[in-house]
This record gives sequence, C-alpha cells and structure tokens, in this order.
Amino acid sequence: MENQMIFVRIATIADIKHVDEIVNETESSAIARGSGIAKRSPESIAQKIKEGKGVIAVTGGGEWVGFSYFEVWENNSFVSNSGLIVAPKFRNAGVAKAIKDRIFKISRRIYPDAKIFSITSGAAIMKMNAQLGFEPVTFDQITHDEHFWEGCKSCVNYNILEGKKRCNCLCTAMLFNPHKQNFSAHTQTNTTEKCEMTIDCIACPRLSLAAGAEGTNAICSALTDILWFSEYTFPIESNLPEPVKMTVTNVNMDGSPNSSSKECHFTVVIVYDHNYTEKEILNTIKNHTRCKFTIREDVTNVSIIDDCIYEQQLVLNNC
Repeated sequence: MENQMIFVRIATIADIKHVDEIVNETESSAIARGSGIAKRSPESIAQKIKEGKGVIAVTGGGEWVGFSYFEVWENNSFVSNSGLIVAPKFRNAGVAKAIKDRIFKISRRIYPDAKIFSITSGAAIMKMNAQLGFEPVTFDQITHDEHFWEGCKSCVNYNILEGKKRCNCLCTAMLFNPHKQNFSAHTQTNTTEKCEMTIDCIACPRLSLAAGAEGTNAICSALTDILWFSEYTFPIESNLPEPVKMTVTNVNMDGSPNSSSKECHFTVVIVYDHNYTEKEILNTIKNHTRCKFTIREDVTNVSIIDDCIYEQQLVLNNC
C-alpha cells in the first residue's frame, strides 16, 4: 500500500465490478473472526450502489479497498449504517474510520431527523460509533421493520436472536438519536462555518523528455496549474452547495525576460466548509498539480482536524 492514494467516495454504477470482492471478503472476515454475520448477496450490494447508498474506497489505480452502505426504514424514521468492510492489506491505515465517518455524514445530511443505528460484534466499530455519538441500546429501540430482520436469517446466530425475541443477540446495537441535545450539538457544530487558507505557489520550467525538444517554461507550467485551480470542482453529494472554492490571485514572474530558469509565482485563496478537511484539500492539490506550494501561516481561521486517524496516503473525496 506504500505511496498509494486512497479515495473514499459515494459508489457509482461503475463500482459494481467490485461487488464480488466485497461479498467474499465480508464472509471471509466473519469466518476469520469466528462471528456471525448476515450474508449479503452480490445482487443486494449492487442494488445499494445503484441507489446511491454505498460508500466505497479505492486506490488511484482503481483497486478496491473498502465499502459500507446505508438503508432507510420505517418511512425515514431510522437509517442503518451497515456492511463496513476493508480489504486485509489496507487495514490499520484509517480507511475504516474514513468510510464510517463518510457514511454517517451522508446519513445525517439526507435524513437529519432519522435515528441512525449500527449492529456489530466488532470492538473497533463500536469505538468508532461511540466517537460519533452512538450509544448501546437494546434491539427493541431500533427499527421494527420486518425486512430488516429478514436479513438476519442468514446469520449463524439467528436462533439466538429469535430465542430472545429480538431483544438482543451476540451483536451490539448502537443508536444515534439526533433529538438528544448532546448529540445534536455534537454533529451540528461547524456545519455552516466557512474556513479559509491561502497557499503560495511556485511554478518552474520543465524539461522535455524528448531528445532535442524544448521544455515548458515557467509561465506555461503555471498556466496549466492555474487552469486546474480555476476549473476543478470538489465532489459533493447532489443538491448540496460547492464545498470548496479556489481563487487564483497575484500572478507574477521572477527573473529576467530571457532567463530560462525564472519562476512564476501565484497565490490561491481557498474557502471551504465542513465537508472537507484541510488535509483532504491539500492532498487533492498535490495529486493534480506540479507547482510547489506552502501554506501561508498568517491566516488564522483555518479549521484544524486531528489527522492521527489518517495516513498520509489517504485522500478522502466525497463524490
């Protein structure tokens, strides 16, 4: 996984090709842990993707990394966050946390009044849920929709669930209730706050790889990156405002007119909201441009997020 960029985004129809990997790894992981799990068919996972209910993680080269999905119950009263799985070679790199955060944010944005629940036997997922404001509850506090419980019939522990009249099982149910005051404060902080950062960029001449051909001068190199800053749109769910706006200012050249080594300097002002962190934005810029840049430290209203949960190769895109 060294030096790979990992993108976490809403799954699209093109990602259906990963369905068999997702299903097989989910089952293999449950067997390895010795835990029960509701089996999910490739058709059901493909349907979640088609409905825009899946979040997938992939490498820049298109390799599958992880997946999760949500479903809605009882006329939007409940939303389940389910099926979180990460490919073995990408575990312990913050991917599961990134997927969990993204699926939770999507659930909150689309269904702000719904109670969100998760059923799991994994301690790591319980910890992630707790950090997001979930609390352990009995099964009678989550959805009573029969279609949801139908999915449990394929689990090896289904007889235990039925024997306890669906009050509890070997899994733990955890619930996020948006109507509790402490939960509302937890999730709504900074949802509309705009943050800003400024980066100072330097574009340099680039040599040609072809023998005898001229390279690209600094201004041409700069124009390529300036065009990207001006036109790139950070992905976001439909019907939501643009989360990041980048504006190029103060373009100037250093060096004499005939100097091939002169540099082109320009500044980019970036205004963004809670949908992206500073690190996510900077990683995206690094992945798309060739200019060197530094963050201007005199801007004080930048939102700082604890990056300890992410590895440097992780880029979280919400498209």
